Amino acid sequence: MVDDADRFEREAGEQIAGQGRLVWYHSLFWKINVFLVSSVVLAYVVGATIGWVMVERDSLEQWRRQAAQNAQVTSSAIRSIYTFIAIDSADDGQITKIISERPIGDDASILDTGFNPSDVLGLAASQTKNNIWLFQKTPGPEAFTSSAEAFGSSNGIALSLPASADPSLFFVGFADVGDVTHFVAYVPVINLIGELQGALVTTIGEADALQESQNKLLRNSFLLLLTILILTGVTVTLIMRKVFRPVPDLIGALSRIARDDTRSVTPFQDRHDEIGHFTVAIETLREAVVEREHLRQVRDVAKHMEHLAHHDALTGLPNRTFFNKKLEEMIAKSRETSFRFNLMVLDLDRFKSINDGLGHASGDALLVSFAERLLLLMKPGDIAARLGGDEFAILQIVRKDSLLEASKLASAIIRSVGRPFILLGREVTVGTSLGICTETSFDLDISEPLKRADIALYAAKSEGRGTFRFFKQGMEMSGERGHVLQHDLDAALRDGQFELHYQPIFSVESLEPAGFEALLRWRHPQLGWVSPADFVPVAEKTGQIVQIGEWVLNKACSDIARLPTDTFLAVNVSPLQLQQGDFPRKLKSILATHGVPPSRLELELTESERICAGECEETLEALYSMGVGFALDDFGTGYSGISYLLSLPVTKIKIDRSFVMDVEYRADSRIVIQNLLRLANGLGLKTTAEGIETENQLEFLRESGCGLAQGYLLGRPSKIEDIQNTYSNLYPRKVS
Repeated sequence: MVDDADRFEREAGEQIAGQGRLVWYHSLFWKINVFLVSSVVLAYVVGATIGWVMVERDSLEQWRRQAAQNAQVTSSAIRSIYTFIAIDSADDGQITKIISERPIGDDASILDTGFNPSDVLGLAASQTKNNIWLFQKTPGPEAFTSSAEAFGSSNGIALSLPASADPSLFFVGFADVGDVTHFVAYVPVINLIGELQGALVTTIGEADALQESQNKLLRNSFLLLLTILILTGVTVTLIMRKVFRPVPDLIGALSRIARDDTRSVTPFQDRHDEIGHFTVAIETLREAVVEREHLRQVRDVAKHMEHLAHHDALTGLPNRTFFNKKLEEMIAKSRETSFRFNLMVLDLDRFKSINDGLGHASGDALLVSFAERLLLLMKPGDIAARLGGDEFAILQIVRKDSLLEASKLASAIIRSVGRPFILLGREVTVGTSLGICTETSFDLDISEPLKRADIALYAAKSEGRGTFRFFKQGMEMSGERGHVLQHDLDAALRDGQFELHYQPIFSVESLEPAGFEALLRWRHPQLGWVSPADFVPVAEKTGQIVQIGEWVLNKACSDIARLPTDTFLAVNVSPLQLQQGDFPRKLKSILATHGVPPSRLELELTESERICAGECEETLEALYSMGVGFALDDFGTGYSGISYLLSLPVTKIKIDRSFVMDVEYRADSRIVIQNLLRLANGLGLKTTAEGIETENQLEFLRESGCGLAQGYLLGRPSKIEDIQNTYSNLYPRKVS
């Protein structure tokens, strides 16, 4: 699901980025510009067309009135001279015909009047200021031929009326006089019997001259349109650029958000228009993505913590917590049904010598290789787990015969482990011993089958190692390992077999010691050095951890008083100690006795279910009010680390070495540490990283913002005398 979500976000980012590379004619800027300019042009064209039609209509009407008036003036002038003609007019008084007894302008009329036709037309033209023609009807192809003209004596000019005009009727409009088109008033001349003899034609001007003003208006309109287009385009472009100037930046902001790049704040939020509202919406989206990313990181850390709480970080096998849960479930199932299973406990022979002789890296590689071989031998439903150190356990589902199936699996494990291991280029041979418990249906708690398998394991070791044994009634626990008896721990307290060693904790930035962690060691008179991983669980079970813990606090406070006063002391405490009602009073007394301020003491808590008990929480609150600090040790590898941060007064988390060891090679380890540091920083907690063994690990922690660090690279655990000599000389600060 995470991969699908990442792919969706990547594709969305590419899509948004692709949309930012628009072809110019697809852009919203271009479309709006075209729309606005087209709207202006359309409005102008419509308005200009309407104006043109109105102008043309008014001009044509004006020409008609003027032509009709010229016809009136000309007809009246001719009638005043030629007494043998009569006028026919319409109801509105407009002259529509001239009725003549004989042809106008013949020789007889010249003798009667003393005027030739051209002079008569000239008198009329002096009033109309335009030319006048007298046409005679001819039988040839030219229907009318001029016999007289007001301006000049051009005879024989033809008259061509429009096809729609009736020569016998009065007409006003365009007509061709010779080769020139005029706007004329045509008055037909008829004889007494109604036959068409000719026509009197008056003009108000040539068509080209009359239409010149209209053509000029058309040209001016076109120039004005071009000017408007240019001004509109420039204005709209400037306005649109200002309006859409934020759009590329907003597209870039969305593209970055789609790529999970939420570092930049969205610009233009101060605008009060739609762009401003859109910008605020993008910023809200960015903040939501940041919050979602933060929640996803917390969720991923929580999931990883949950996985680590149930699995071993080194081998990937289930851990003791998960194993105990499954063991409890199988025991409950076996009580109710015929379900059966075998419980096996095993460890590696000679593991300690390899770990000490070849180093921790070789020891870790051996454990990983062993776990891989172990998993290959498991059948469906079987569970292999690492309980701690080199100790492993197996839950084997019984199909038919529990003894036979357990023997086959145990023998296969011994043979598999007997083959050489290649550890960092060196060949190493180890062995293993197994203890098996086949009677797993108990009415007691889950510790009983584990105890029986453990007893069988020690029986196998006591018989020469490299073998396996089934638990049988009458077997007793051997004392040769860390699982010691109660009187050995009592003797250790009584005889002073316990020692405290101190491992310095350094500031990552200055590399100066900021504090020291007290580590309990047991020098057993017969077994030598016994690991706390072996005897602390026994002390927890018997309750002796309370007395041991009190001795540790007394000794540690006594020793820390000999170290610089600006350093702190870290001491591990058990939930059993915290459940003692008088623990705060005892601790306060110990601090006062040795003159150690509570602020110099830091109690380290190990993740477990018991730490959240009501008594423990009350004790922690009382100690916190005194000024004592609390560090959550091995954070993330236990029961439910994140819940402790919310329910307990924790002031620091210690990042387990299992996270640090792989930061040079594994990206997921680096991500986990960075998320843990981010989580601690968000909750206001200090951080300490454990297990620093290389310069690269230290540099990574420095770059990631870790505050404190401890590990063999910086300083090994030492006795108080060695610590005092070394660090007091290097950093001569005030010592109590």
